[in-house]
Amino acid sequence: MRNITIGIIARNEEIDKTEMQIVTKNNLKYLNNKCNYIGILNYNNEYIDTNLLDICDGLIFQGGKNIYPYHFQILEYAINNNIPVLGICMGHQIIGLHSIESMSDSDLIKVDNHNDKKKLHQIKTTPNSFINRAIGNIESVNTRHEYALKEVKKPFKVTALSEDNVIEAIEFIDNKHFIIGVQFHPEDLDNTEKLYNIFLKEVIKRKKNNHTSLQKNIKFSD
Repeated sequence: MRNITIGIIARNEEIDKTEMQIVTKNNLKYLNNKCNYIGILNYNNEYIDTNLLDICDGLIFQGGKNIYPYHFQILEYAINNNIPVLGICMGHQIIGLHSIESMSDSDLIKVDNHNDKKKLHQIKTTPNSFINRAIGNIESVNTRHEYALKEVKKPFKVTALSEDNVIEAIEFIDNKHFIIGVQFHPEDLDNTEKLYNIFLKEVIKRKKNNHTSLQKNIKFSD
């Protein structure tokens, strides 16, 4: 099924002393054969041409280390144009910072016990939330982050917390928009395909053209 296009925000990486902007392979795992996808690249990490965003029916913010102003430009564009967003780790933090009208990672909090690639930790989700539909009431997730959101304000709400009260998921407060952020890395887990399926279903709901035919042509398991 290739009738929808997902834009994945590339992240800066240095490999063998060469600067790159990359989309990690696992960020394609649950999208493969379900949609088109493109990397959203930004040479100078400055504001981006919205003509590129116009071709995207949904957007995914990957994890990463460096937050730039253009990330907030993309998010604001998505909100204003009702484009569904899935934010992962840093992407989740970008959504939360946007809610408190901040563009600085200095408004995040340091967490010392959430950065171990070998460990999982449990999170508890809010009933009737999208994240609850995707992974259930209590689930074990990976823990690969040094910073976390301190607070979230309307129009977003917290929908999952870790056992030590770190914010693990946030969502838009109503169904007019689909924007969800998760602090963990669902692309690296084997039981999170449903989260991507929910995201893709919401993309289809909001696609302006060929809405009816798309719904007939696509099937995702819940």
